[in-house]
Amino acid sequence: MKRCYHLVAAAVLMTCLAACNECETQPEPAEGVLSVSVRNGAAFYTKADTSPSGKDADLRDVQLLLFSSDGSLYRRETCSGSSLTLTLERIKTGYYDVVAVANAPALTDVLNLAEITERELPLSLNDPEQGFVMYGQTSVVVTSAKESATAARAEITVTRHVGRVRLTTVQNGLPAAYGTLRVDCAFLENGFGTWNYGGTGAPSGYVNYAGRKAGKNTSAVAADFIAAESDADCAALTFRSLDKTVTNGVTETVNHPFYSFPNSLTADGDHFSGATSEAACVRLVVKASYGEGNAQCWYYPVTIENLERNKTYDVSFIIRGPGSPDPNQQVENGNLDVVISVDPWNDGGDFNGDF
Repeated sequence: MKRCYHLVAAAVLMTCLAACNECETQPEPAEGVLSVSVRNGAAFYTKADTSPSGKDADLRDVQLLLFSSDGSLYRRETCSGSSLTLTLERIKTGYYDVVAVANAPALTDVLNLAEITERELPLSLNDPEQGFVMYGQTSVVVTSAKESATAARAEITVTRHVGRVRLTTVQNGLPAAYGTLRVDCAFLENGFGTWNYGGTGAPSGYVNYAGRKAGKNTSAVAADFIAAESDADCAALTFRSLDKTVTNGVTETVNHPFYSFPNSLTADGDHFSGATSEAACVRLVVKASYGEGNAQCWYYPVTIENLERNKTYDVSFIIRGPGSPDPNQQVENGNLDVVISVDPWNDGGDFNGDF
């Protein structure tokens, strides 16, 4: 019996020694180093750009998210600054999608790539006083630090989701007998208010639809037209009270920006005849009046076809006669001249027209 006991004990000992030896020879997971650079691709570079809001191109903070090849979140980092480079050590070798999100609420609940690319992004998260949400994404392969002395590099350019339409000047080109032009307000209509962080698919949810209060786009009642800040959707981005008087022949400088998610519609599909429930292009609208006494208020809408993200459209008005009684209705030919200057990132140019 003692001999059997010794034999069993020896067998157990040999098994344990073999297991320990196997543990000692188990290779460590291969790891590497990843250098991430974030660049701001959101600056507007127009010649006359005074950046009226001051914050539409700022990087306040950046969240970096690394997703493994299966889309699951591998690592999360945060940093701040206008030009950012971050070195991440001990990154498991393999393929990664790297996402950078600037000026956004904390994304601590994101667990996979689809959750961030498809997450709803409301227009209201873009704050002219704090910074606009920006997004960028790239892919990288991290190799073992033992095999390569050079860190893997991921360069990400973050850009805004919005396009900007800026009212630059208003000129009183009325006949001298009409006297002073009173510019009451300006606003953006037919923009969109909802998109996603990844900037995929088409934005939705009209903002200031047909120049009416929310839900009143099919109304022909003048009381439902936008005439004050309280009437506008997302007013901080789409409405501006001006209250300016412009004497005959004088040009008044405004330089105020308005913002919307992209609207790809062109004139071929535009509904520009007042109340509507159909598709409509983005328009910058000036509300003004002239004449003595209880003068009629006129709307002067200017159409921006195919408004694109991260582009800026500078619009100057020359008001020469009566406008439209409806903010979503075309002004009689010859009563409004405009120049729309598209920022030259994408071979812009100047468009002249009578509206």
